[in-house]
Amino acid sequence: MATIDKLNTTLTVTAGSDPLAVVLPFVGRLVLPGAPPTVVPDSGPWGFDFNSPPIDAYGSMRLKGTPGEDVAGWTLGFIQLKYIGTNHSRYRGATVRQGSMLVTGSNQILCRDTDVGSTEVWYDSLNAGGATGPNGTNKLAAGTVIPPTGFLDVPAHLFDQPSRSWQSVVKNSSVAGNPNNFLYHTDIGLAFCTMLVAQDPVNKFHMLKHFYWNIRWEQMFAVDGSGRVVAGWTVHLQHNIQRPVHSGNPMDSRFHGREYDLSLPVSNTVSRRPHHVHPAPDWRHM
Repeated sequence: MATIDKLNTTLTVTAGSDPLAVVLPFVGRLVLPGAPPTVVPDSGPWGFDFNSPPIDAYGSMRLKGTPGEDVAGWTLGFIQLKYIGTNHSRYRGATVRQGSMLVTGSNQILCRDTDVGSTEVWYDSLNAGGATGPNGTNKLAAGTVIPPTGFLDVPAHLFDQPSRSWQSVVKNSSVAGNPNNFLYHTDIGLAFCTMLVAQDPVNKFHMLKHFYWNIRWEQMFAVDGSGRVVAGWTVHLQHNIQRPVHSGNPMDSRFHGREYDLSLPVSNTVSRRPHHVHPAPDWRHM
């Protein structure tokens, strides 16, 4: 059976938050800042969208073998685990007696970041609608053979761009009349480990490379003179990507041994669970 040439296996990561170097006529080389995470009003009347810059991971595995050797069934793709999901907001009424609320969906549940309904480990599921081939999870088709060079380079790709949304106004059930409580503070943080993994035709996994990355939004809000919630002081807008990438298994105690565990819940399923709501008749959640 063909073998993996690990010295010629590569993983590069690019992001929309990376600085961009450009060369302009008469000006020369300029380095433009990348795009940070954003907090913007959504298309409806009550809400904000928290959007991340995009991230692209490009992997390539070299298979070595005998020219003409069948390599159908080899798969190269990404496994992504989310291990931290901070996601909560605080609201407060116009006065202390109109109360405050903490609404939270935060967790530290280890999740498979894959397509909802997937029964596979891959970020882009082969059986649940993910991107396949060089633009996603790349499973070599029947008839694929080692060329006369004696090796075959197999590409794979991951694209991600997390986002979250929060309402601007909620009703406080702990106060008579259920007054409006207005968005005051939101804290969102998502942490991932992304792994480039091969699977051979007899279904054995080979961990090749990995990197960590996270996204963070922390934003204060205020109510303007018209009674509309607007973005106020920004505490954190961060998109952090670990470079250079590392070879082999991450050996991380938070998930070592569970990288291929199909019993882990899917990340989007966990993040869509109903939030826990904690109303108070005063501003104790401030």
